[in-house]
Amino acid sequence: MQIRKILSGIDFGKETEKVISYSAFFAKTFNASLDLLYVIDYLMTPPMYLQSYIKEESKEAFIKLNNIKELLSKSEINTQTKILSGRLQESFQKAIKKSQADLVILGFAHHPLRRSSSEKLIKSLKIPMLVVKGKENKIKSFEDVLIKKILCPYDFSEISEKALIEAANFASLFGSELDVIHVLPEFISNKKIKKKIRYDELLKPLYEETINNILEILKKNNINANSFVYEGEPSEKIILHAKRKDMDLIVIGARGLGLIKGLLIGSVTDSVLKKSDCPVLIIH
Repeated sequence: MQIRKILSGIDFGKETEKVISYSAFFAKTFNASLDLLYVIDYLMTPPMYLQSYIKEESKEAFIKLNNIKELLSKSEINTQTKILSGRLQESFQKAIKKSQADLVILGFAHHPLRRSSSEKLIKSLKIPMLVVKGKENKIKSFEDVLIKKILCPYDFSEISEKALIEAANFASLFGSELDVIHVLPEFISNKKIKKKIRYDELLKPLYEETINNILEILKKNNINANSFVYEGEPSEKIILHAKRKDMDLIVIGARGLGLIKGLLIGSVTDSVLKKSDCPVLIIH
């Protein structure tokens, strides 16, 4: 994946500092230009009496964005700022088309009862997207960003192989360790039955066959990676592995659902996004 232009969604929320740090890191790494986008989100054209408030919000955003631009210019990052008004998704689509962005970088917020603005964008934009996530940490600038461990879930689909190739490219570029995992369905959940029928012994040939198939894919694409096979619910095993191995980045394919309910990513990717403690790069 060639990254020449990055579009970063800025909302001046609590994740903004990390979004800027990762945006700057990727811009420096790929020698890409960076567009910072702030959207004044509204569904309908606001009445005249609200125009003054919108102008004030736009003015404040302009000052804040230019402060960020000046800061990034000191690190020789070619940065532009954009402020758009209107529907959030349409504004991003317009900005992506105009800037010809190769990568979108966003923060993430999850609401238990409704889809947040970031979730709506993630599920509707068909473009490689880095979703910046993680617990409070020491990342204050792009110099603090380290990507030394990359995890790529693989399910033998075309999109997951595409994600695997991109993950390998990033691992080579960043000098990172790459883990590839596949999750088998849990055929029997009852532990007593498993023990009685020697379930692990029965499943061993399937594990070995799956590992061998993964190794063939890695060899075909000339990829150096660690391979793991688990059994259970995919998103749970992905998150468990990421936490246990302290991964810095998850690269995952977006299992397309067409336009069903406006979603462009699958349920596993969606669940990983909500539960991950590290940034997630979604490949379409």
